[in-house]
Amino acid sequence: MAARIVKTGYALAFLCIIAGIVYFFAANWPEMGREAKVGISIGMMAGFYGASAALAGRHRFLGRWMLIGGVLSFGISLALVGQIYNSHADSYWLFLIWLAPTALLARLTKDPALSVIAVVLLQLACWFYYFPSAYHIEWTEWASFGWLLLFAVVNGALVRFSRSPWTAYPAYAAMHGWLLVIGITGFSYGRDVWWPYVYAALLVGLLYYFFSVAKQRGYGLLTSLFAGLFLFIQYHRLLVDHFETWLLLLGLVVSTIVLYGGVVFLRRAGVFSARTRAGKWFLAAFQAVITLAASSLAISSLLGLYFLWADTWSPYVLFFLSIFGLVLPAWLGRRWNAVVRYTLLAVGYGLGWTVTWELSTVVLVLYIAVLAVGVIRVPERGMQRLTTVALTLYLYVVLDGNMENGRVELLLLALWNGALYAYSRWRGKTAATPLVLALSALGIATSVHISEPDGLYMASNLAMVAVLAFFLFQRRRRERTIAWGYTVLYFVLKYYELAWNLLHKSVSLLAAGVVLLAWAVWLEKRNRLHFPKEAAWPRNVSFGVLLIVVAQFLFTGYTVWEKERLLRDGQVVKLALEPVDPRSVLQGDYIRLRYDISTISSLDGNGKVKVALRKGPDGVHRFAGVYAVNGEEWPGFKRQQGDILINGTFYSTQVVYGIESYFVPEQSGERWRDARFAYVRVSRNGDALLEKIGAE
Repeated sequence: MAARIVKTGYALAFLCIIAGIVYFFAANWPEMGREAKVGISIGMMAGFYGASAALAGRHRFLGRWMLIGGVLSFGISLALVGQIYNSHADSYWLFLIWLAPTALLARLTKDPALSVIAVVLLQLACWFYYFPSAYHIEWTEWASFGWLLLFAVVNGALVRFSRSPWTAYPAYAAMHGWLLVIGITGFSYGRDVWWPYVYAALLVGLLYYFFSVAKQRGYGLLTSLFAGLFLFIQYHRLLVDHFETWLLLLGLVVSTIVLYGGVVFLRRAGVFSARTRAGKWFLAAFQAVITLAASSLAISSLLGLYFLWADTWSPYVLFFLSIFGLVLPAWLGRRWNAVVRYTLLAVGYGLGWTVTWELSTVVLVLYIAVLAVGVIRVPERGMQRLTTVALTLYLYVVLDGNMENGRVELLLLALWNGALYAYSRWRGKTAATPLVLALSALGIATSVHISEPDGLYMASNLAMVAVLAFFLFQRRRRERTIAWGYTVLYFVLKYYELAWNLLHKSVSLLAAGVVLLAWAVWLEKRNRLHFPKEAAWPRNVSFGVLLIVVAQFLFTGYTVWEKERLLRDGQVVKLALEPVDPRSVLQGDYIRLRYDISTISSLDGNGKVKVALRKGPDGVHRFAGVYAVNGEEWPGFKRQQGDILINGTFYSTQVVYGIESYFVPEQSGERWRDARFAYVRVSRNGDALLEKIGAE
């Protein structure tokens, strides 16, 4: 128990310190110069990697976390360099460069956490290439299809050749995610005419392969989940175009087929899977997927049929139909197949909830009382979980209709589910569902956006911290895992709040991290704990890790040197612009800039371009013509003395120069609303670096 508490303390300290560092740099403190920021970031990298080397072989747990900290600090340093020199916010290059050493270190050390980080960085690089945050790209149909398909193929190859499930499973989910994005983006291109059939055939083939040939249940479960999501999206897309009786009846038929197919499969799978713990987990998860897919289709179809067939609208008809036609038979049919019962129950609860805002409070309270008795008395876990979720949703409707303070409503929901959790644990039962619902309600209540920050807001945050700390040190693995997930979400929520600025959050988190670290060290020594030592890496692995770390330092140093040289030697160009004001996750607030040279109507396709700028009488450099495209001079343009060439990348008529982001201190974006000009340093070879913006 003491060893688990110490490990949790170390992990919490690490999380606080990393979050504090990110918050500190994202605040973009104006009093700190470029040299100080770069020095701190490089020192941070050196500190983590140095600590990892010092602890290697002596303290396996801490040494591993320090190595992960070094990998994260390299990405933070890259983001900071981008912030200092106004490179693109959340650029795909940032994540791509961050990915390379992370993937190599994951391969060399075989660390599962580094493998997961590498897969996440790959998806971020793909996402920000296709959906850039600092500028907008109008993709042509086939360019869009080609890039998205390439992202899916890359993840598929990663699944095929990966030896670690920590890499393979996230990559497989990402592959299907990109295939779904192809379908969603295809609505605007007309690709929905043929792509759904291609993806449907792929899903059928994969389901057959994983369930009947390879017997790989994990991949089969993920495929089933995406197949259900695909059916749901396609069905609702068809409803938008054809809201007719035949399609709604077809939806009911499809939901029945999905349900029947799931029942047949579970009967077959139960013979060889239900005897092991992993098999029981798989069957429960697959059962949940089938229930979710079938109930979603059924609810949509029943609602549509009611609206088409009913002469007059009455919410009570649907509500009592959901109770006596679906919920009650599911409760009474104890001998029916579990999947059928759970699906009927989910459809009944969902259908009834859609009309709850039109019902009287008395009716809802009576129904809630009956459901509460059911949650307490019914021993079956599946029924309890579904009813607990439904009870929370119905209770929220009642509270929302009779209270004005949203934070109080959420706290009452948290207390109710907390009481259910305590009661279940007292009776020795598994109680993950009420715990998740309680933490969800409490976590949302800690947001400053619910209502004005007041004493109740502070009490909610203190309660959240206390509850998370309590469960993080529990023996039960499931509760600890849930608490860790909500701890990360809580940090993310606090990042976007406005009660304190990022600098204050940074100092608070860094202080908390230091205190937790000191406490964990003290507790480890007090209990005379000895964590298992690990064998030293083979010489080739150690040498490879050293080369990668040195390459990270050299790359960071070279990037800073190159930017400083451009600031010193580049020509100053004044450009007209139009600003807007978003936020980067790692780099803080920035102004997104659009120039009058950002659109060149004579361009087509995509590639590299050199644009000529000519200084006007007002001192502003404006578009003079296209000098070269993809290395070849553009016909019809004659360069004049004094023209300055600037490099860009074009996508159709949109040109990106790498100077579309200007980072500012936190919450100071309003001061730059009147900025109309940008001062840019352009080197002899055409590379540009944004120096400052202003109104004149």
